[in-house]
Amino acid sequence: MQQYDLTKAVEISDGIHWVGNGTKTFLSRNSYLLCYNGSGKNNSLVIDPGPVVDVDVLIHKVTEVLGSVSKVNAVFMNHQDPDVVGNAPFLARSNPHMLMLATEDTWRLVCLSGLDATKFRAVERFKNLRIVMPTGHKIQFIPTPFCHFRGACMLYDLNSRILFSGDFMGGIAATQLFATRANWPGIKAFHQLYMPSNEAIRLAVQRIRELQPAPLMIAPQHGGIIQGEDIPFFLDMMENLQVGLDIITTFDKIMPEMIAGLNEIIATVRKALGEESVTKTMRMFHADGSYPAIFTLASDGNITEIKGDPMESIEALIRMFFRNCDEYQKSVLKSIILKILILRNLPTFDTLLAEEYPLEVELFADDLDDTEILNSVSF
Repeated sequence: MQQYDLTKAVEISDGIHWVGNGTKTFLSRNSYLLCYNGSGKNNSLVIDPGPVVDVDVLIHKVTEVLGSVSKVNAVFMNHQDPDVVGNAPFLARSNPHMLMLATEDTWRLVCLSGLDATKFRAVERFKNLRIVMPTGHKIQFIPTPFCHFRGACMLYDLNSRILFSGDFMGGIAATQLFATRANWPGIKAFHQLYMPSNEAIRLAVQRIRELQPAPLMIAPQHGGIIQGEDIPFFLDMMENLQVGLDIITTFDKIMPEMIAGLNEIIATVRKALGEESVTKTMRMFHADGSYPAIFTLASDGNITEIKGDPMESIEALIRMFFRNCDEYQKSVLKSIILKILILRNLPTFDTLLAEEYPLEVELFADDLDDTEILNSVSF
């Protein structure tokens, strides 16, 4: 896969540049600069200008391309989150004639940052949600309500056939500018935390599939840019993904038991591997300021809430614990974890726990409790 210098602007298509803030952070932040030239005119549009902490990065990369940020003519904002619109006021000050494009729902909140309402143009006011730039280039707006904000809206550049999708189709833990199918777990996790329901996702997927001509790239505000044959793959995967309320309502009745079982597993691992090992593992699931943790922890170290898909979150934690074990220790822990899950009538993660156990360890030995099993083995 081609490597890019992400300290510089990257041209992803003719006249279209990625000007975001790298993939060194867990949650990359993508901004885009569209440069339109034609009919003797020049126009430039910044999409999702990013948070205030990235303003130096934005200035540097836009200046690389245009010579000055004051040459930006317009800003488009998918929705109102500060990681999307934080730099819009700076851009507006750099060019008093700059136009601000967004939905009315988005503008209602963005304008609170002091932006000039006379420079705002609501995308709903454009006929058929399309505009033709003075250079002749065509842009189409595609509302994606509740993905994840009521007023969220994608922008489709019909000339390059790049769809700028905002948070939709975004992901975490991307290490490259362009996504591959290996990025699906990060895309899935991002949507499960931030999107409200599969119904909202299905509507967005449907609207993308209806685009003519079909997009060649999907450029989200987080994660890698999706292109080519990977687009239908990710749309198919997204279409049936349970997120947000789907997860909460599906697991609502058994969630307390799942949390109790998970804390029992943590206590078992703590007894087997020691407090330091457990603390080290749990630290990997702490929030880093750019993205929320999938677990909420109480002061005593117990888990009080699971924010992501409970099944995948529990499995991820168990796998992390196993990384600190040798094979025999892992087998002993597997037997006890399986017993905890069965006794609590919880899913048993058959793939994860399917390996054979040592002959010395019996799952339901009548004459040994879990403490005796743990104490009988050298950890």
